[in-house]
Amino acid sequence: IKGVDVIKCLFWNINKKNLVQEIIESCLENEIDVIMLAEADNLDSQYLISQMARYDKKFTKKELVPKNKGIMLLADGNVKAHVYKEEKHFSVYKIHEKNRNYLLVVLHLASAMFKNEFARAQKANIISRTINKLEESCRNEAQKAGEDDYSTIVVGDFNLQPFSDGVIGAYGFNAVMDANIAKKISRTVDDQQVNFYFNPMWHLMGKREGIPGTYYSYSDQEDKSFYWYTYDQVLLRPALIDIFRWEEFGIIKRIGAKDLIQSGKIYKERYSDHLPIKFEVG
Repeated sequence: IKGVDVIKCLFWNINKKNLVQEIIESCLENEIDVIMLAEADNLDSQYLISQMARYDKKFTKKELVPKNKGIMLLADGNVKAHVYKEEKHFSVYKIHEKNRNYLLVVLHLASAMFKNEFARAQKANIISRTINKLEESCRNEAQKAGEDDYSTIVVGDFNLQPFSDGVIGAYGFNAVMDANIAKKISRTVDDQQVNFYFNPMWHLMGKREGIPGTYYSYSDQEDKSFYWYTYDQVLLRPALIDIFRWEEFGIIKRIGAKDLIQSGKIYKERYSDHLPIKFEVG
């Protein structure tokens, strides 16, 4: 395995649909190395893998025990990835590349249809603390093995907005919109050091051009007029900010000739109720 300098990633909550052709087309258009999916329970992954092989793309599914929990990661053969931990709401992968080691967390938190925002934020707080412990374990393992430290990426369907307590709160993911603040590494809250994430999704929200979110809904539990929600997000530890490729970052609204937007809304009847996001680091 020769490894790659830049990792090109796609995340999509596919709403339990078998969107094999759409995933393949999007991966070919964007030269994707790592496919991350939520609600992938009904995806024919073996067919996807076999079809990608026709384009000389040798993808494999990374899993320890098939739990049918909907989170799925498929990696191109040039990417050295393996599962580190699997839980109900998230999976953690180690990726070893030429110049860097990544700890990649793919998550799907409970829907607003089943849990209110307070409950969802509480779960985010718990998962954030779990990730902190995993980072510490990885750091110790890397030091013992004489490897480079791991830089963490958290990506997925948070079912929370970037300004929700579970994402921006100090006891949640502590994810900020300002890269310069994130580069300060941490803040102190009640005499406790809390590490930052940088959340680039803020830079896509409410833009004059493009799509202002990844999920569309007419109604809110508290009658707030959002309509567009940024539930699907990517968070980066500060060490990755300078190698984040802004020009390749975005919400995907069209795949080939297929428009994922119809009449100003997400075309959920034909595709998913979420839009995919793409990003690159390296």
